Amino acid sequence: MDELITNIDDDGRIQLPLAIRYGLRLMPGDRIVVDHLGDGTIILKKIIEQVHAAEEIGGVEKNRRQAKHGTPSQAEGYPQPSSALAFSR
Repeated sequence: MDELITNIDDDGRIQLPLAIRYGLRLMPGDRIVVDHLGDGTIILKKIIEQVHAAEEIGGVEKNRRQAKHGTPSQAEGYPQPSSALAFSR
């Protein structure tokens, strides 16, 4: 990748070039970790929020409870009764 040049403003902020923001799918409010190697190299790493993963796991648990206490059609993502026979073997 070609080097891209940006500036630091009076408040110490660095605007990341658009190509980098798009490439890494960075959105306003995303969090990053900032580190340096001591030789003038600055490292920025995007934080992958584990909140999203926890929400997905919570959704799976909800579906499991619904499947255990209700019919498969009441649980999102579970096979409908007509197709459930294919999974019974």
